[in-house]
Amino acid sequence: MDWNQDDELQAIFRTEMEERAPHLVAGAQAMIDGTLSAEITEQCVREAHTIKGTAKVMGYDLIGDAGGRLETDWRAIADHTLEPSAELGRRFLALSSHLLPAVDGDPQQGTPELSDALRAVIHGEEVPPIPEPASAPAPPEAISMAPELPGPEPEPVEADGPSLIVIDGSGGERPSVNPNVGNLGGLLASSENFSAGETTGVDTAKLYRLINRVAELRLDAEALAGTIEALRMAATASPSEVAALASRWETAVADIGEAVTEIQNQAVTLVAVPLSTVTSTVPGLVRFLARKTGREVRLEIIDDDIEVDLQILENLGNAFRNLVVNSIEHGIENPEERVAAGKSATGTLRISAEVEDGRLSLSVSDDGRGMNWELLKQTAIENRLVDQAGEITEEQLRRLLFETGISTSPTHSELSGSGQGFNAVARLVREMRGTVRLQTEPGAGTTVTITVPAFQSLQRALIVEAAGRRWGLAEPAVLDRFALIDADRVTVAGSQEVVWGDGMLPIGSFANAAGLPDTEAHRDVVVVSTQTGPAALAVTSIVGVREVATKSLGPLVSGTDLITGAALLGGGELALMLDANALGESSRKSRGGVSPDELARVLVVDDSPGVRQIVAGALAAGGFDTVVAGSAEEALEVVSGGGVDAIVVDYSMPGSDGISVVERVRARSTTLPIVMMSAVAERADQDRAKAAGVDAYFDKSDFREGALVSTLHSLLERADRGREAHAQ
Repeated sequence: MDWNQDDELQAIFRTEMEERAPHLVAGAQAMIDGTLSAEITEQCVREAHTIKGTAKVMGYDLIGDAGGRLETDWRAIADHTLEPSAELGRRFLALSSHLLPAVDGDPQQGTPELSDALRAVIHGEEVPPIPEPASAPAPPEAISMAPELPGPEPEPVEADGPSLIVIDGSGGERPSVNPNVGNLGGLLASSENFSAGETTGVDTAKLYRLINRVAELRLDAEALAGTIEALRMAATASPSEVAALASRWETAVADIGEAVTEIQNQAVTLVAVPLSTVTSTVPGLVRFLARKTGREVRLEIIDDDIEVDLQILENLGNAFRNLVVNSIEHGIENPEERVAAGKSATGTLRISAEVEDGRLSLSVSDDGRGMNWELLKQTAIENRLVDQAGEITEEQLRRLLFETGISTSPTHSELSGSGQGFNAVARLVREMRGTVRLQTEPGAGTTVTITVPAFQSLQRALIVEAAGRRWGLAEPAVLDRFALIDADRVTVAGSQEVVWGDGMLPIGSFANAAGLPDTEAHRDVVVVSTQTGPAALAVTSIVGVREVATKSLGPLVSGTDLITGAALLGGGELALMLDANALGESSRKSRGGVSPDELARVLVVDDSPGVRQIVAGALAAGGFDTVVAGSAEEALEVVSGGGVDAIVVDYSMPGSDGISVVERVRARSTTLPIVMMSAVAERADQDRAKAAGVDAYFDKSDFREGALVSTLHSLLERADRGREAHAQ
């Protein structure tokens, strides 16, 4: 829901800002006048913290960012790591004075004046004009208590907290780099794009430990380089000398590996923030919702001091708040209904979290009425989402709940009734490569558990082999894995099922679910979590769990829910990461298998194994059968063998380039669709490709989502029409 569209909540927010912003103005003025005290500083930390949280809940992003920056800097002043000055006070005064007027501005963009004032604080720029000062805050005993807003609880200032250096990613000169290095010419998206412009507080001690370790790594690398040179010179020396140098080499490599691992772990902690960054807004939110709905709610928050990736928390915030709203609006009954059911008049909302093996599990539980499956079934029938005559299973209803936006609420309000709550949660969690699990018992309550990677850049993935390729599944989505030979299997209606847990699971083909023909023997089974329950998939083999660096697909090869990105495995290897929920749904729909004869066959030609796998995987998810070639000669051999319906070829390859492939193919066929991709070609090269007979040309960093798949479908349809016209 859009909190800023609710008139009552909007009025409460304005009252909150009218009460708190003047304290920040007064604190800035005290800094200018040289009368700043510890008490004023601590109060400014609390006020900025509250404004940050409530503004974020309300959807006032720029006000929230401004509050967050003020909180960081006021806290640094309290910790004696930032020196107050008249100039800093003037910047604080400008920023604080523009907070209240921004309530009337655009919720997301704020006002230009607030944006300029925030930029002045971040970059130390000239102070923008200051509006008429807000009225000075009354003494504490004269302030009337305004209605409470869904914001964070006041947070005490720690006198001896860690010192902070603020690193801002939104300005300043950056070193010149090739944006496509490590991104396969633009087919993968850079992870740094997620956090561009963010301002992050960094523990100084952690930062210096990281800097020192980097220096040690450089020295280890220099030592290794010297050892390699000595080994080269000793090629004709005695075996004992060579063995001694090899031993030194092994030691140096081991030291570098240890240093890199430590640097990786230290770097990850620099972007870690406590979960309370999100949960701090919950007490006020619950108070507001309880008053709005007439509920009595006791809130329990457990273990929200654990630290996770800032990006994960920012992405998780809306999903988390949707679950809180759903629990109070749909789950917890009103006091009269609870008492009549033999319950306490006060309902309990429990939020708990844990991090284990790189996975964050966040649960929102209530002791309310639970899910009414019969009512959901009737609603689905009324909305013609299911066939009334057929059998409707709980699995189908769960799928509708998470995918269609169905709602059992008889009325639509600013809180609920749109049916987008669970649907929005599922969509957000899928984008984070996580899973959602719903447990409910009529009359006893509901628990929704979100499991996502604890850190965005480094994740644990289960790597498997299927259809001759390597694939990755985010470990939070993997429920079980075992050898097929050890499984307790039965045959039901011609299909194999495996005994798992308290029931039976049909065994689907991982390759078929990924859109590929399955021609290999299966040795292992993977059970993954989906929104409608567990799904079992047979794979050629399980490689194992790896800690991987993940990157999203570039727009050109994206556009499918099945592929979420690529896992870099090191040594030039990668595995396409698949969404477990989409994979499970695809498996249920492809139980009959995928025949190569049913699909158009596309030849992918590129000298990079990573590019071949990404493009072939994206095309498979887009409904094509694929075959790959790593050179012009290999590609021409495949074409000569027949059975190719279209070609995707790289422009630049060692030896004969892509243009040479196109020219030689065109000598045999003038109608075979050919698409060329490149990360380096200039305009003249594009003209050369067109002259050679290319039907479509793409830069690998093309921003049009799913353009490669849609273009191939169009070209193949055009070729079919041409053949039909020629036959007539």
